[in-house]
Amino acid sequence: MTSTELDGPSRHEVGSGFRVPLAARRRGLGGRAAPANAGTRGLPSGVSRGQEPRNGRLGSAIPNFRPHPGATVTNTTRIRFIASLAFGLLVGAAAWNCARAEKPKSRVLLVGVDAGEWDVLGPLLNEGKIPNFARMRDQGSAGKLRSLEPLTKSPIIWASIATGKVPQKHGILDFFMKQLGRENARANAANPGARTAKAAEGEAPATSNLWRARPIWDILGGLGKTVGVVGWWTTWPALPVNGALVTDYIQYDTGSWPSKNSRRTYPDSLDATVERLRVKPENVSWAELFQFVTPIDTTHVTPRQEQLIHDLRWIYAADRTFCRVALELYRNKRPDFFTVYFRGVDEISHTYWDIDLPGGYAPPLTDAELAWLKRLIPSYYIFTDRMLGEFLKEAGKDTDVIVCSDHGFQGGGRGVMAHKLDGMIFMMGPHVEKGGSISGATVLDVTPTILAMFGLPTARDMDGRPIPGGLEASLVKRMEQETRLPTYETARAPGKSEEPLRSPVDQELRERLRSLGYIQ
Repeated sequence: MTSTELDGPSRHEVGSGFRVPLAARRRGLGGRAAPANAGTRGLPSGVSRGQEPRNGRLGSAIPNFRPHPGATVTNTTRIRFIASLAFGLLVGAAAWNCARAEKPKSRVLLVGVDAGEWDVLGPLLNEGKIPNFARMRDQGSAGKLRSLEPLTKSPIIWASIATGKVPQKHGILDFFMKQLGRENARANAANPGARTAKAAEGEAPATSNLWRARPIWDILGGLGKTVGVVGWWTTWPALPVNGALVTDYIQYDTGSWPSKNSRRTYPDSLDATVERLRVKPENVSWAELFQFVTPIDTTHVTPRQEQLIHDLRWIYAADRTFCRVALELYRNKRPDFFTVYFRGVDEISHTYWDIDLPGGYAPPLTDAELAWLKRLIPSYYIFTDRMLGEFLKEAGKDTDVIVCSDHGFQGGGRGVMAHKLDGMIFMMGPHVEKGGSISGATVLDVTPTILAMFGLPTARDMDGRPIPGGLEASLVKRMEQETRLPTYETARAPGKSEEPLRSPVDQELRERLRSLGYIQ
């Protein structure tokens, strides 16, 4: 399927839609036996409960390291990056020498689909409407992926997915984090518990200098693997990687950014590519929107119809931008590890899931308006499946593919109250069990699973483990023989600030989150 087909209307008719504790779990690599019909059709089996904690009480044994360097890519930053790379190569050599069998060689593609929900996926799979998800289920493994408990916000969960660690270890604790004045900053340094008690002088979106643990792309890059990252939460300002990184801030108003040094990409030269491929909401045609809503006479569009479709234009434009940029990088760079994150399913669900309920939309929708919008959510899943298909087409036979969500969705509330603990995961590739059923997996297990696909052990300071029922038995056996490393973290000099950095699009981001019910 071509990029043009992605932009065009769908030819499908859409039918009606159908505790992971924060403490680490101690679980073996062997999962429960898969049911006879696992991975063939319908929904996956449920998530097991009741395992024992691995690392004791929550928040214990937090590693003694500091955030990434902050705002600018200085010579000091480059020196730290080189030092990190050298340290990582030593760690990698040690891990390699620990092997008792030949390491598997692989490339890995990780696709994040925020709020992917089985209650929508299941009927669409059964109706044959999402063939790329179906291919991954039938040729690989699929199941539920349990989120962090209690339900929390997307940047926090995606940071746990990227690190294999609980929030107290990775340091991303909210959409917005406090900015303190000089006096309060000094008081906070002397008494860390005073951060909340002291009067904050402002808040800013969480930024990349606040990470206290290395994400998977930083770990792999430090071991000499080439990487590509597009669209992930909390990646601005872009920090050096062994490849390319495009932050989630590319979706916001470009007129707010300085002409140079926007730090939206690494390297900076990628910014021009992003602008060339960026889809602006005002340029989204009605023909594209008719993928999701019943076609109407565009010469007689009412102000009310424009209002109802306003958010869809923005959501669709952002996902198309991330898809176009990611596909160009993936085709041209062919990195060892590549990841792209799509936010659209979550935002579509928050905006349109409950519109038929009392108070779901003001003023209430008419029957004609409800009929016009009724297929919007399942249609967006079909569009997401087509985007996934573009990446599967580019991935070679040596590529392991993981598609996962941070949580599910159930509606009935604002912000995280509309989320569901169980999200989804699909896996396919040379190191994945064919026709497997994944159960008992959590968001903390994704990074250990990716490490296993590269033949690398899970670190002892991680809170997850390779996903049982997802990886093939021979790889599981090989990884059981590995000597686990204490950590993949490297010593970092203290950053200039442990506070979020201001950007030109903070207010636009704040308004987007407010419209979705995440903040007041």
